[in-house]
Amino acid sequence: MIKKIFFVLLIILISSCGNNQTKPNVDSYEEDILGFWNRVGTIQLMNGIEVDTLAFKDSENPDNKQIKAYLSDRVMWLNNFWKDSTAPWKGGSGGYGKFNIYSRDSLTELMSNGTGLMGSGLKEYKEKQGTNSQAWNMSINLVNNETFSQKNSAESDYAEYWEKLPDLAPKSKIDGVWKRVYEIAYVNDIPVDTTSAPGDVILDVKIMSGGRYMYQLDLTGFAEPNEMLYGGLGGYGSFELDIENNMLYEYQEWGSGISTPTFDPKVNKTSHEITFYNDDLFLQIDKSNSGLINNNEATGRGLVYKRIK
Repeated sequence: MIKKIFFVLLIILISSCGNNQTKPNVDSYEEDILGFWNRVGTIQLMNGIEVDTLAFKDSENPDNKQIKAYLSDRVMWLNNFWKDSTAPWKGGSGGYGKFNIYSRDSLTELMSNGTGLMGSGLKEYKEKQGTNSQAWNMSINLVNNETFSQKNSAESDYAEYWEKLPDLAPKSKIDGVWKRVYEIAYVNDIPVDTTSAPGDVILDVKIMSGGRYMYQLDLTGFAEPNEMLYGGLGGYGSFELDIENNMLYEYQEWGSGISTPTFDPKVNKTSHEITFYNDDLFLQIDKSNSGLINNNEATGRGLVYKRIK
C-alpha cells in the first residue's frame, strides 16, 4: 500500500514539473531590435496610414546618411545632416543613451549625450531640467529583424524608415559597448602621462558589433558653445580585429560634429595596437594622434576602454 501511494505521488510530481516548465519567449522583439540599422528614407502618413515612402536616394539630398545601433540596453545614432548650420561646427549630429523597448510598437530612448546640434541641445536641456537625460517616447513598427519605422511624436505625419545592416564579420571579444576611462600620453613610444576621462568633461563611447562600429565624443563639457570643439565628433565605419597580432583596424566612412570627411568603405584605415587586460577592459594605442587633453610633447596616445554592461 505504501509503495502504491509513493508511486502515485511520484507520477504527480513528474507531471507537475513538466507542466511548470518555462515557456519559450515566442516574441523576439527584444532581440530583433539589436544591431546596426541604416535609415533609407521617410514614410509619409495620412491619418496614421502609410501613403508614400520617400527614399533618401530619390530626394533632394541623396547623400544623406543616418545610422543607428542598439546593443545591450544602449542606443547610438549618427547622421551627416545640417552641414549648412551656422554653428561653428559644420558636420551632422549624433546621440547616445539608453533605451527600453516594450513591444513591437513602443520604444523609449533616454538620450544623455551627443554631437553636433543634438549634443548642444542635450547639454542645454539637462542643465535647465536638472536631469541626466531627455526621454523620447516613440511609436515604432518593428516588423521583423530586417525593417522598422519610428515616429518621434504621436502627432507626426512622418516616420523614419530603417533597414537592418548585415554583419561584416563574426562576433568577437571586442563586440560590445565601450566607454573611455583613461587617456595615456606617449612620447617616442614611452607612456609619460595618464589622465582620467570624467564623463562630465569628455564622454567617449564606442559601439562595436559584427565588424561595424560607431562612436560619439561629447565635448560640451570641454569647450565653450562658440568654439568649434563644442560640436564634438562622431564616426561610423567598419573594423577588423587581428587578435593574433594584437591589432585593431578601423575604417571610418563618415562622421558628425567637427568630423566631416567622407570615404569609401575600407579606404580610410587607422591602425591601433591593442591589449586586452581582461574581457571588459582594453587599451588601444594610436601612434599618429597625440590627443586633445594630454601634454604638447606627446607623439601618440593610448585610450583605455571599459565595457558598459
